[in-house]
Amino acid sequence: MYHRKDNLEMKRKWLNIHYWLLPILCLFISVSSKAIGAEKYAIFTLDQEFAPLSVSKARKLYRGKTKRLSGKKIELSDWPENSKERTEFYQSLLGKNTAQMNAHWASLSFSGKARPPKEMTQANTETLMQWMKQKSYRIGYAPLEHVPNEAMVLFIVEELK
Repeated sequence: MYHRKDNLEMKRKWLNIHYWLLPILCLFISVSSKAIGAEKYAIFTLDQEFAPLSVSKARKLYRGKTKRLSGKKIELSDWPENSKERTEFYQSLLGKNTAQMNAHWASLSFSGKARPPKEMTQANTETLMQWMKQKSYRIGYAPLEHVPNEAMVLFIVEELK
C-alpha cells in the first residue's frame, strides 16, 4: 500500500507539471512559427506616377473595392492559387485564407462589381514582370526581397492587425 501512495503522488506531480508546460510550449511554437514564416510582401507597380498606399487603400485594392489609383484604371495580379506567396500575402494583408479570397472574388465577379486579379501561370517574379511590362497601370505583389529595382513600391505588407 505504501508504494501505491507514492506512485499516485508522483503521477499527480507529473500531471501538474504537464498541465502548465503544455500551454507554454504551444504558445512558444505558435509565436516562433509566425516569426519564422512571416515574410514581408510589397505591392508594387512599374508606373512611377502612382502614389504610395495607406493600409486602408491597400486592403481595399485587394478586396476589389478600388478600381482606380491616382485617377488611373488599374489591373491587379495574383500568384497561382496554391502558391505559398498567395497564401501568405492574403493572410498578412487581409487575415483571409485562399479559399475565403476565392469565394470573395467569385461573389464580386458574379455580381459584376469587380474582376478578380489576373492569376499568373507560374509562381515567380519573372512571369509577373512580363505581365506587368505590357501595360503601365498593372499592379502586383511579391516577397519584398524579389521586387525588381525598377519597380515602385506602393505598400509593404507585414503582419497587419
